[in-house]
Amino acid sequence: MKLGLLFLLYLISVNADSYSPLSYVDRPCGDDLTNLWLDVIAVVDNSRGMTVNGLNYVSIFSLTMPSSLFTKFQIASNIASVFGFGTRIGLNASEPRTTRLGLVTYNSVATQMADLNQYQSLHDAFNRIFDDLSNTVDTTESYLSTGLTLAEKMFNDQSVNSTRAHYQKVVIVYASKYQTNGESNPESIADRLKLSGVKIITVAYGNAYGLMKSLSIIASPGFAFSNLVVSPGNLVGQVQTSLLESNCFCPDGWVQYRESYFDPASSRYGVCVQLVSLQANWLSAKMSCINRNSNLATEFNQDKHDFIFNVARNTKGFAPPYKYHIGLNYVSASWAWTQPTDRQQVPLQQPLMWLSGNPKPASTQSGVMNMQSGQGTGWISIAEMTGSANYVCETYSCDTDNYCDENMNKKQ
Repeated sequence: MKLGLLFLLYLISVNADSYSPLSYVDRPCGDDLTNLWLDVIAVVDNSRGMTVNGLNYVSIFSLTMPSSLFTKFQIASNIASVFGFGTRIGLNASEPRTTRLGLVTYNSVATQMADLNQYQSLHDAFNRIFDDLSNTVDTTESYLSTGLTLAEKMFNDQSVNSTRAHYQKVVIVYASKYQTNGESNPESIADRLKLSGVKIITVAYGNAYGLMKSLSIIASPGFAFSNLVVSPGNLVGQVQTSLLESNCFCPDGWVQYRESYFDPASSRYGVCVQLVSLQANWLSAKMSCINRNSNLATEFNQDKHDFIFNVARNTKGFAPPYKYHIGLNYVSASWAWTQPTDRQQVPLQQPLMWLSGNPKPASTQSGVMNMQSGQGTGWISIAEMTGSANYVCETYSCDTDNYCDENMNKKQ
């Protein structure tokens, strides 16, 4: 039966939409689940509460699974569904975009069921996970802290100092209750993991009092879910989306653009910006960004404009009155946004954020910078080769469309 279910999973695929900056929207994160490149550890509560609450869970396999096997395969089928859209599991010398999957169970203590190198294919993971999660432990004790501590140790031992140290790391927690034992607080361990860059996805399994609220504190912003509030297919999709977002990141020194600077849980884009506190004229700033494998930043909308301003306000070397070069310039008789050398420049569209009296005649002032005006900034046209200011570079994120090696060099 497991082989038949695996075949069904393989029939489903998700492909990233083709993106062009000419659409005048910012690039989304890559969405190709077959190209996930992560190190993931599933941390699964296997106390008695998981069995009881499991009766309320509807698996995507529930219509084809005998009732005697239903409870046994609940979490296993969810994990298999999440990675069953063609994700390459294990190591592949010729393809770096692979995902390693480890498995931890916990109750009063935690047990490593599979290290990060045990599953070497989707088929392998599919079969073994069903076996590894086939039983619960006859105890009501369920201490998430033990599971998180073991996951942290596994990352430190098997990922941090390896050839995959630059891969993003994710913990997926499936919990039926939230308990502390007075010795180890799961919140402090979760905070330590998140500070080290690990993303945490939580699934509240059942309706134990305060479970969803407690797990929301454990989870990374926007990554807390419940098996009770959505249909199972949506839960699979939510976890998959969280994995794609986790795999969409920026190198050190770059800031990932998101819808709201002030809301860490707001939607992220596949765009990174770097604010450079080095005085330069517009043309030199453009060349400097090119040397960083990027281009001067675009501002297709007010949200992006405001986001960059807020990053500038919180970047050392930028001070009021704020002014910095962006990628708008006058070329071929029209205003356009600079792009990398292999892409067409993007003609300027609405909205326009010119300060009063701008733009000046393009024959002498064909570059653009942002200049503070009151509590915000606006565009002013400037000469490309005189004057100096800080500047903002922009590049695409590392994600499923762009593999980044240990030196953060992108490879499609």
